[in-house]
Amino acid sequence: MVVESEEVRHESSEEYDSEEYEDDDEVLDTEHIDVEMEEDDFKTQGKERCKDAFLNFSSDYEDNEADEDNDLVDEDEEGFGSEEEIDDTAGANDLDLGDAVGAGFPIHDPSVKWNKMKPLLGERYESPHQLQQCLTNYAIKSGYNIKFAKCDTVRLTAKCGSKMKSQPCPFRVHASWMTQERSFQIKTLVDEHKCVRNFNISNLLSPRWLARHFLKELIMKPNLKCKEMQSIIRTKFHCGVSWSKAYRTRCRAMTIIDGKLTEHYARVWDYCHELLRSNPGSTVQVGVTVNPDQTTYFHRMYLCFKAIKEGWKIGCRRVIGLDGSFLKGTCKGELLTAIGRDANNQVYPIAWAVVDIENKANWKWFLELLTEDLNLLDGGGFTVISDQHKVCNFFAYL
Repeated sequence: MVVESEEVRHESSEEYDSEEYEDDDEVLDTEHIDVEMEEDDFKTQGKERCKDAFLNFSSDYEDNEADEDNDLVDEDEEGFGSEEEIDDTAGANDLDLGDAVGAGFPIHDPSVKWNKMKPLLGERYESPHQLQQCLTNYAIKSGYNIKFAKCDTVRLTAKCGSKMKSQPCPFRVHASWMTQERSFQIKTLVDEHKCVRNFNISNLLSPRWLARHFLKELIMKPNLKCKEMQSIIRTKFHCGVSWSKAYRTRCRAMTIIDGKLTEHYARVWDYCHELLRSNPGSTVQVGVTVNPDQTTYFHRMYLCFKAIKEGWKIGCRRVIGLDGSFLKGTCKGELLTAIGRDANNQVYPIAWAVVDIENKANWKWFLELLTEDLNLLDGGGFTVISDQHKVCNFFAYL
């Protein structure tokens, strides 16, 4: 593989590491929504996986941080009580640990189906976020709204979100961090509701939570529209969400499925080496731009497989069509292509390149590599067709 800069080649694996971005729920720009995601959204736990590893995202994808779930915390909600009242509350539903440290309390299994999760007194969790996820699943399945009065790294307190002042709902969960056991344990649980189920739980249906439940649908049907997602959510969870939330859900799910673009470009060197390993004799060239701070950015890439160029030399007509087209995805650029005609007068792709912009320098770079691969020499005996007249005359001064 030809590399334009030897220094870049050794630094690329480190310089292309993706950056973390903060999520903004108000951003609806398709050019940025896929890349402005959190790094932890792509980390998975080491669990048992089914045969199709791609579909396991719906069960084992779990975030290690709960920054976006802070909107569920309402410290000013009426009836929650002060911090001292929460911590000092004791009763028949409190867990009496005594001196039995490390007793046989149940450990939460995150692989359980979401609608089967239920908090248990004494159950231990890896983190407060894992408990928060369990309570969210339980509330959505049961149809009762809950509010998180306290939610930090050492304790979590959740109460019923019903606003009935005449008869307050007694539901309450309190958990705290166990230093010796290195786990988050439920100390108090009052699993009783006196309020009416109304499935008014739209605040619990965050884009992050919904994205996990739409992975299979979007894998099977990538063109699923936001209005269709709204209908599915209304049928499956008995609660309606706005179009913007459905849009953010779709963007999150597609990012989990396809990965972040920064991660894709960080592995461009691995991709090129794999192409050369599986297609010996092919031409693969990558160019990058080195900034003054020694960071590297993708500049251009050229591909021409050995089997294709040999097939063109043996059985195709002496005609080459050149054209460029815009890349309108998240990462902008230009796609330069060289197309031939085979013996049946069918389209025969020869070589292609991805560049940052369509200009004379990039066309010259592309045609020089194409000339070398096809042994065109000075271009005699070949016809070049293009909508750019100056490109057609390129072989005149090669």
